[in-house]
Amino acid sequence: PLFQTPQPPLASICPQRWPGIDAESTKVLLKLLEDNHCRWHIFFNYKRFHNHAAHHLLAIWAMGASANIILSAYETHCQYQRPAFDSPSNITRHNFNEYLGDERFYSAYMDFFACELGKKGFARTLGEYIFAPSANYIAEPHPEKTAHPEMLARFFAGLFHPLIHTGYGAEFGLLGLSAEGLAMTAVHSAKGHHLLLPSYFSSPMKPGTLHALSILALVAKDEQFERIKSIDETDVWTSAASHDEALRAYAEMWAFNVANEEDIAEAVEELAWLNAIIYGVGGMSGTKDDKKAFKADFFLMHLVTSSIFLSSLVTSLYQNSRAQALLLRSYFAVSLANYVDRGCPDIDIAKFYSDTSLFLPSSGQDVIPGPQPSPFKHTLPDSESAEAQTPNPWLSVIQTTLVHPNEHLCKTQRTLAHFASLYGLRGQGCKLGDAERSIGLGELDGTLFLRVAMLTAHRLGWMREGESEEEWDREGFY
Repeated sequence: PLFQTPQPPLASICPQRWPGIDAESTKVLLKLLEDNHCRWHIFFNYKRFHNHAAHHLLAIWAMGASANIILSAYETHCQYQRPAFDSPSNITRHNFNEYLGDERFYSAYMDFFACELGKKGFARTLGEYIFAPSANYIAEPHPEKTAHPEMLARFFAGLFHPLIHTGYGAEFGLLGLSAEGLAMTAVHSAKGHHLLLPSYFSSPMKPGTLHALSILALVAKDEQFERIKSIDETDVWTSAASHDEALRAYAEMWAFNVANEEDIAEAVEELAWLNAIIYGVGGMSGTKDDKKAFKADFFLMHLVTSSIFLSSLVTSLYQNSRAQALLLRSYFAVSLANYVDRGCPDIDIAKFYSDTSLFLPSSGQDVIPGPQPSPFKHTLPDSESAEAQTPNPWLSVIQTTLVHPNEHLCKTQRTLAHFASLYGLRGQGCKLGDAERSIGLGELDGTLFLRVAMLTAHRLGWMREGESEEEWDREGFY
C-alpha cells in the first residue's frame, strides 16, 4: 500500500517521535495523505509553488498533534490547491527522459514511480533514478535530444522541495510520499546542474581536508561573493550561477567520509550545524542599516527544513556508498550556493550568543509571552524563578508550533528540536584557525538550536499565547 502506518525511525540519528501520537491521529493522517495524493497537483499554482500539505501534516503528527489539529491543518491547504489531472500519456522506461521538467506529466511520473517503488523498494529506486550515472549524464545522447536527465540537480531544485518530499517518504516509510517526491523531482528544472560536474558520477569522490564550518568561515569572508544580489526569488541559482566554479571548489574542500556509520553521522552533524548557523546566526546579523532584530529568511529557512531528512536518506542508502557521498557533497554545495545567493549574511557567533542569552533557562528571564503559571511555594528550584514557570523552553516551543497555521514553522521547529536532542550536549571546543576565529566558532555549543528556535517563534508569533500570526522575511541580506 502507498500509505500505511509510518515506520519507526531508521537509526538513532534519525528524528524520533514525540509523545501524543495515537491511533486516531494516525488514522486521520493516513486518510488525509491519501486524499492529498489523489486530489491535488504537486504545484498549487503556475509559478510552480509547492503543495506543502503532506509536509505540514507529517511534521505535526510526529510532534504529537491531535486528529482534530491535523484535520484543521489540512483544511487550510485545501483552500488554494490545484486539482490533480491526468497526464497526456504514460511514462515508461523508454520515454522517461522525454518529459522531464514538464509538470503536465506529474501524474504519469507519480504512477511510474509508485510501480517502481513497489517492485524495487525505496533504496534501489532512489539509487537508480537519482544517483546513478545514467540518471544524470548520458554518454551518447540522441542527436535530436541532447539534454541530459540531470536528476540529482532536479532533486535539489525548488529550494530542496523534491528532496524534502522524498525525505518524508524515506523517514516514515510511505511509498506514496516517495512516489510524489520522485515525480516532483522529474518535473522540476535542472538549473543547479553547474554545481554537479559529470565527473562526480563517474570518478571516485576525493575527500577534502576542512570541516564544513571552517569552509563556511572562508566563504563568509570571500570578497568575490560580496556584491551578489538575487534577481529572481523563485530561482536561487540566478545569482550564484556565475560563481559555480568557486562554489564547487569550496564544496570539494570538505573532509567527509561514508566509510562507516560513525563517519556518516559526523558528516550529517556538520551539515546540521552549518545550516542552523546560516539561517539563525545569519538572520540575527541582518545588515548594517537594518533595525530588525532577527530576519527569519524564507529561503535560508529551507536549509534547516531540508537538513532533517539527510539522516533518513543516507541511512536508506546504506548499501550504496557512492550515492551517500553524492548526496552529502552535493547538498553541501547547494547549501553554500543558497547562502551566497541570499547575500552572505554576516556570521558573528559571539555577538549572536550575547544577544540571545536571554532565551536560556539559566538567564533567569521568562521570555514566553501570554498568561504565566503560578508555581506552588515548594516548586523547584524555587517558586519565584523563571525556571519554575518554564523549566524546558522546548516544550513551550512545540506547544505553540502545533497550533500555528504556518506550514514552514512546524518543519523548522521540529528540525531544530531534533538537532537539539542529538547535539545539545556539545560544549565549546572548536579547534580554531584564523578563518574560524573571524566568525566566532569558538563560542559555538549545543544551545545554538534552542536560541534559533526561540528567535523563530518570536518572529512568526506565539499564536497559542495570544500573539498575531507573522510572516517570514524575504528581502535578503544585500
